[in-house]
Amino acid sequence: MGRSDAECVEWARAHRLAYEITPLIEMRGGERMQVGFNFSLYAEVAEEDAEDTAAGEALKQEMEAFVQDALAIEARVAQVEPDPERIVVTRPENQLKPELCLAWRIVHKEEYLTPVTSQDRERLAQLEQRLRQLGVKWSHW
Repeated sequence: MGRSDAECVEWARAHRLAYEITPLIEMRGGERMQVGFNFSLYAEVAEEDAEDTAAGEALKQEMEAFVQDALAIEARVAQVEPDPERIVVTRPENQLKPELCLAWRIVHKEEYLTPVTSQDRERLAQLEQRLRQLGVKWSHW
């Protein structure tokens, strides 16, 4: 992406970037356990760009680059797997305005079915702090 933090903040605000992080739960031996996190990034999109358009594709690529920069620290210790689909959603948190949503799973690098530890949660808190520094709001504006 190659932007300064100030440019990232400006870009994030212009696109009203918001994120959500939820637990990634799997079954192991009949028991539910948290093995990672689901990370979703939302960007407000013009209604005419909500479908597959060049502008929508450009926004998707910018969002992917933004997240790659933001998750650079996390990528050293975790595996970050993108969900290949992009979807346009409307959420009450953003007054039902169309948003492009991209999602990733953050799991342990060595073994997928490794339970989340307190260290993992601390690193997640650092990621959330970095996102806020870059102008991304939690869940909604």
